[in-house]
Formats: sequence, structure tokens, C-alpha cells
Amino acid sequence: MGWRCWCVVLVVVLLLQPVIDSASASSIVKNLPGYDAHLPFNLETGYVGVGEDEAVQLFYLFVESERNPLFDPLLLWFVGGPGCSAFSAFFFENGPLRMDRNMSGNIPKLELNPYSWAHMLNMLYIDIPVGTGFSYSKTQQGYYSSDTLWVEHTYAFLQKWFIDHPKFNSNPFYVGGGSYSGTPIAPLVQKLYDGYVAGGVPRINIKGYVIASPGVDLYETLNSKVLYAYQMSLIPELLYQSIKEHCGGNYVNIDPEDTKCVSDYEAYSELVRYINPQQILEPFCETTPAVNHGILQSSLQHGSEFWCRSYDHILVNTWANDKSVRKALYIREGTKGEFLRCNKTLAYNMTLLSVAGYYQNLTKTNIQALVYCSDLDMSIPHIATQNWIKSLKLSIYDKWRAWFVDGQVAGFTEIYKMKEDHYLTYVSVKGAGHVAQKYKPKEVYHMIKRWFSYSLI
Repeated sequence: MGWRCWCVVLVVVLLLQPVIDSASASSIVKNLPGYDAHLPFNLETGYVGVGEDEAVQLFYLFVESERNPLFDPLLLWFVGGPGCSAFSAFFFENGPLRMDRNMSGNIPKLELNPYSWAHMLNMLYIDIPVGTGFSYSKTQQGYYSSDTLWVEHTYAFLQKWFIDHPKFNSNPFYVGGGSYSGTPIAPLVQKLYDGYVAGGVPRINIKGYVIASPGVDLYETLNSKVLYAYQMSLIPELLYQSIKEHCGGNYVNIDPEDTKCVSDYEAYSELVRYINPQQILEPFCETTPAVNHGILQSSLQHGSEFWCRSYDHILVNTWANDKSVRKALYIREGTKGEFLRCNKTLAYNMTLLSVAGYYQNLTKTNIQALVYCSDLDMSIPHIATQNWIKSLKLSIYDKWRAWFVDGQVAGFTEIYKMKEDHYLTYVSVKGAGHVAQKYKPKEVYHMIKRWFSYSLI
């Protein structure tokens, strides 16, 4: 009888094992091609299965804090798009490594990032939505995604990830990201907070959110660009006054029969046509497939007086498509063809055109908030962000003032009171583009360090 019982147990274990493996699988990465030494930080990569039958397999990178990983906050960081890989942030924003733009071999050289947020935070990056980066689906249907599924898949991911990483259950947990990810972050934080209050298992210790040049209200974002262009002297005052009068301040839903409004808007569009919306002072660069890849590759390898920040995209694509890199990252063979930093062919439905209401609800919770923008970003102008923050109708706790790094003005900040001892901190980063840490890594590093230390920025 005992022998039969053990057989039953053994059979059950064997049957369950593939299910467990498909739900979550992780590996420790000691070395990465392009970096000529053992990694001096703890890096883990892996997949977590979510959705129906766990068909969606989300790839992630986890970097332990170099200070005190068992006590330091854990920050989940999204990249926008939608469809841009976590490697965008890992190499060009706040990760532990960065790429040497002077590429001399088959793949880019890697070097330590002196402004890595992992100096004081545990950093978790996900390739999401499905089809982004190295994430994939076992079924064709699984590749269809949306804002709503982004939230649901991330929530399911986090539940499984924390079960697999119980030593981080009590760490203060934050959700952050830039650009379009400002849309799913709001409902996700609300869902996490509701789960925490309800005592869900695992009880994820959600404490706040950090958003950079966030996409919160599509209408507000698009509508603010004309005013931004005028304020930055990209269009003349006469045109601005005319377009404001004839379009009534509405530049999104323009009536095609309103010839004066249409004419003014066409004049505005022509004037900003060759302005780089990511950073208005940097070169406008065309990097569509129609552009000769060889010319860009040559400029990287041999140097060129003309440089574009978007050339970095070639670097990460070259690196991630190398077989040795995929092996080092434990990428599952046959799950991903060509890696693209941003996958612009996602089957994605933008279901949430405004999440300002979610951020309004979060002002009534025990949540801390950091919202920062760049003054040279026209893709999501700081004006749009300031407008939806104003709509929250919060009282000012610390009025508008400069903040400093190395004795120099790094930008401006204003702090708003939410619930009890919880605040929304707004920060502008001087001279930065979309998003700020790409352009001003040192300044944003100090801002983040101060905010997480509960110090004034």
C-alpha cells in the first residue's frame, strides 16, 4: 500500500513538473558578451507564463541592488512604445550597463553605468506587452494585446514572481516607467494597492509609482504640442494667435470644413516637420527601414561628424541578435526571430485613452508619487503633464523652486499634498529630452536617490 502511495505521489510530481517549469524559469547570468569580466552585480533573467494556459511567456531581467538587496526598494521599470524592449532602459536609461558607441568588433562593447539605479534599488525589467523584445506567445491568439491585458499580464507576472522570490516580499515595491507606460501604470498600481489592502497572497508591498514624461491623457498630450511649440519659439506669435482663435484651442478633432483652422494647423505642422520631437535641440534623424542600414553602421564603426541618438537602436539590435548573447541571456531557442528594440508591428489595442481618473483615485491611497518631465521634450510636453496634475486639485506642499546637482540648477520641482503624509512630487529636468535619464543620467540619478531616501529633491 505504501509503495503504491509513493508511486501516485511520484506520478503527480512528474505530471506537475512541466507545468511548474512553464510558469516560471530563471537563470543567473555571470557573463555577457561585450563585457570582458565577470559581472560585478547579480543579474537574473527568465520567463514567467501568464494568460490562458500560460501561452504568453514574458521575458524579464532582474538586477539586485548593490547596496542592501534584502531591504532596498524594488522598482519594476517599464519601457513605453508600446512594444519597446526592456533593454532600452537596461542599456540607455537606468540599468547597470551601457553600450560604448565606438563599436569596433562584431558586437558593441559594454561598460559599467556610473549612474545605475541598481546602486540603491532592486531593478526589475519586463519585455511587455507580448511580442516585445524576447517575450513571446505559444499561440497566435496570444499575440493580441491591449492596455487592459498589459495590466492583467503584469499583475499575474508579479504574483508568480514574488512567489518564486519570497525573500523580496517585504521590500517596499514601486512601479515605474516612461512615455506610453504611464497609461498601464495607473490601473496596475490601483490593482496592486487593492490587492494589498485585501490581504492578497502574495501580499505585494506596493508603496508608490515613478513616471517619466508619462502618457496619461492622449488628447491632452496631442493638444499641448501647439502651445509648447509657441513657447519654445518654434512657431511665430502671429501664427499661434491665429491658430488658437480659429481652432478654439482644439488641435486634435479639427473640422475639415473649417478652412482657416486647417490652414493654420498645416502651417504649424510644416514648421515643426523636421524638429526632433524627442529632444528639440538634437538632429532630426530618419531611421525607417527605407534608410540604408549600411550608412548608419558605417557611421558607428568609423565615426561621423553627424550623430543621432537613435543610432543607439542599431547597437542594441546588433548585440541582442548575436547568438552568443542569446545563449548568455538564456533565451529559449526558436521563440524569437529578429530582435528589434521596438516592435512596431504589435497586434495592440489602445483601450485606455485617458487614465487621469486612475491617478486621481491614487491620491486617496497611501501611495507616494514621483512624476518627472523634460523641458526639451515635444513628444509628451511637460505642459500636458502639468495640466493633468492640476486636474487632481491637490494643495501645494512645497512651492515651485529650483533643484541642484553639483551646485548647478538641474531643473525645477513642486510638491503636492495627497493623503496624510503622502505626496506627489513633480520635477522638471533642465536640458533633457524624452525620457530624461537618457539625456541627463547624472541629474536624474541624484533625483531618484534623493526621492527614495525621503530627502528633498
